[in-house]
Amino acid sequence: MNILLSDSTDIFAGGEDYVLILSKYLVRRGHAVWVSANPAHLLLKKCEASGIQTVPIPFVGMSRVFGVAGLLRAALREHGIDIIHSNANYDRTCAALASAFLPVRHIAGVHSAHSIQHNITHWMRNRWGVDQFIADAEAVKSVLVREDRIPASLITVVPIGVESGITEDRASVRAAVRAELGIAQDTIAIGNVARLVPFKGHKGLLEAAALVVRERRDVVFPIVGDGELLDILREQARSLGIERQVLFLGFRDDLDRLYTAFDIYCHSSLELAAEAFPLAILRALSSGLPVVCTNVGGIAMMVEDGISGFLCPPEDPASLGDALLKVIKHPALRESMGHASLHLFTKRFHAEAMAEKVEKVYEASRVSGGGS
Repeated sequence: MNILLSDSTDIFAGGEDYVLILSKYLVRRGHAVWVSANPAHLLLKKCEASGIQTVPIPFVGMSRVFGVAGLLRAALREHGIDIIHSNANYDRTCAALASAFLPVRHIAGVHSAHSIQHNITHWMRNRWGVDQFIADAEAVKSVLVREDRIPASLITVVPIGVESGITEDRASVRAAVRAELGIAQDTIAIGNVARLVPFKGHKGLLEAAALVVRERRDVVFPIVGDGELLDILREQARSLGIERQVLFLGFRDDLDRLYTAFDIYCHSSLELAAEAFPLAILRALSSGLPVVCTNVGGIAMMVEDGISGFLCPPEDPASLGDALLKVIKHPALRESMGHASLHLFTKRFHAEAMAEKVEKVYEASRVSGGGS
């Protein structure tokens, strides 16, 4: 098939990484793939570096949606596209308009557990302009059915997949990264990778970190990501007296390297706040790390409580801190949980399995005619 994946955001986070990973594995499966995003977007640069064909389109301005859709429609025709797979709300609307009355099936990927229907245009798009929806988790599907009244038969749940984080040079990379970050080899690094925005729950993470530091000084908390809360979180770390243990690393484009430096992964997202299936946790599984996180969205699919990590109630720093201390204090438990994480990743969440499932959705939409 000729497939075009689109993404209209101006950031590079989990949804954009999903597009990059999926496009690479679809190419490996023999398809011709293009990726469309805003000009100069990091996603396009990464695609080009991986040999993926790109279609730069300025996905900006609600008043320009018909003009943008026209540009996208021209690309569909030029490349003989069979499937357009949108991945954000703006390009979802553009893709619905662009594919109308063309022999192109529109697949809409939904990566957050909140409504995608905010006006009459979205209602019309969801009802007549999408052939099939792909949700990252059952929690996402439930929102689409309950709040947006999208028929369950038009929604397929396909968990996100990533590539393995275990490499032959892992030990040497780990030593190098920890040296760069100033982390001693006998210090326990508890990593977090997430945008610094409210629903990621960093306030609770720092409160949990303070509880941990009261008992163990041989820990650090590398926090990877940028966002609106950076200054507020820096001040919170200072007020808690843990500014030396919390490393705000900002946006990083070398996550594969950074994960090797972690001993434990911690994710602190809030309940009913858009979290669905965090790709950051999958990277932790693929790196063989024990995972301590809040039980929201689709995270329970990713962590086997008490086996590969611990699931904690959201907005409960004490529970998060206690769980982290259990893993910190027992090296054997840390090792067994890491092995369990890697086993779960290999069994369920490798990128190849994701691409195969998505491919089946594409094929079924072409055969059935989808929902348009």
